[in-house]
Amino acid sequence: MKRFSKTLTLAVLAAAVLSLPLAAQDRPSFAPADHLEHRAGGLLRCLRGLDLSESQKTDIKAILDAAKPTFQADAAAIRAAHQKLDADYDAGADKSVLGQDYINVRAAVKKIRDDGQAVKDQVLAKLTPDQQTKAQACLDAHKGPGARFGHFTE
Repeated sequence: MKRFSKTLTLAVLAAAVLSLPLAAQDRPSFAPADHLEHRAGGLLRCLRGLDLSESQKTDIKAILDAAKPTFQADAAAIRAAHQKLDADYDAGADKSVLGQDYINVRAAVKKIRDDGQAVKDQVLAKLTPDQQTKAQACLDAHKGPGARFGHFTE
């Protein structure tokens, strides 16, 4: 069950990062994006409140568009590693094989997290110092044990 919830959380995170181009568009948000932004730590919500210039929106959209294939590949790698672990377990594989499968799953998860952090850093680099401070304060305000369920610490 724990493994399933981690996989689900990572899948939602990947989907949220892939939906970040919505932040660069001038249109009202819709419910799925609102749900995903809570799962992604609120980056979209934090960006919406920053009064981004048109060039910032364009730059951020380009960053997110360029990152999309990376996140799709990362998500596929997590899925493949997880499926191999399950298949080996079901086949009664040796503990050393299962251990290596688990290490492979963890490496794939670490890669998508690192890639997500890199994209976040690139997006934040496009902001003015004042916008960066506000965005980081917004992100920090929504961290904590309940953050991934929409219950934020204040």
